[in-house]
Amino acid sequence: MINVRTLSKDDWAKYALLVIYAWDMCDLNQDPASNVLDPRISADGWTAVGIISGRDNVLATAPSARQGIPPQNAGLRQSIVRPGADSRRYGYLAVNAAGDTYAAVIRGTDGAEEWIDDVVFIAERRAQFPGRVESGFTDIYLSMEYRPLAGGPAVPLANGIRAAVGGADVLVLGHSLGSALAECLAYQLADANSLGAARVGAIMYASPKLGDHDFVDAFNSQVTNYTVINFENDVVPLVPPFDITHLDLYRPLPYIYAITDETALATVNPLDKGCCHHLIDYIAMLSPAVFTQSVPAWTSDEKQCAKCLLTPTTLVELTAQALTS
Repeated sequence: MINVRTLSKDDWAKYALLVIYAWDMCDLNQDPASNVLDPRISADGWTAVGIISGRDNVLATAPSARQGIPPQNAGLRQSIVRPGADSRRYGYLAVNAAGDTYAAVIRGTDGAEEWIDDVVFIAERRAQFPGRVESGFTDIYLSMEYRPLAGGPAVPLANGIRAAVGGADVLVLGHSLGSALAECLAYQLADANSLGAARVGAIMYASPKLGDHDFVDAFNSQVTNYTVINFENDVVPLVPPFDITHLDLYRPLPYIYAITDETALATVNPLDKGCCHHLIDYIAMLSPAVFTQSVPAWTSDEKQCAKCLLTPTTLVELTAQALTS
């Protein structure tokens, strides 16, 4: 398994493109039964073999236990993250040309940069994970399934991926909400009774915090090959800040590569929450070369998100050209 911490910034940016393809693919067609793929997956040398789906994430006001909120949290009349009723596509599983590595790719979500302003994050215990974890993120994850493109029923996500990859390694990728879901998946796959730590890697971009100190300690012990890539002006990695129901802090994972204003290779508007969170802007800050190569295949979403770039001039000019093409 490749060591994700020793990869170049170019490599991190290339893997981030796979996550962008997951977002665009799912945004175009959210039906979990759909086999429609983003053509850039194969153009980049990967072959998709399965679809990842799950209950859609929503922001819901939940004042009572009758609406699915644990009794001890009844009366919290504030927005929380909670799985919705509809199942939607979240990403895909793909294998590289050599056949020795699979990528399990999970998309982010719209509006994530506003979580810090609008949402109460409630921590609960889940039997599948140690410590206390953010209940909305983990409940979305526990609803997730894997369906092979070659045919067959959808099955729980970690079980399906373990069966699909055979003896190959798995690299789990996610952005934003998808990073929290990728964290759950990597933890389960790295279990000694699943694929094991030596065969699992994870790269999580713009990652919110998932659990308390007990969860973070257990994750860091079990998943030994991961990196979190956060931009210092992105607000999403700051959430959840505090578990109001147990008077405890949510903790970040220990191994984080922080993109700073000094180390970023491109500049975005630091006052715009969306600009500081968009994955295409992360790519520009990590690797102007990969950003430049991606321009001809941009969707309208990438074009809009890339408008945030302020420097270098060449990237700003490329973005302007893409907007007029």
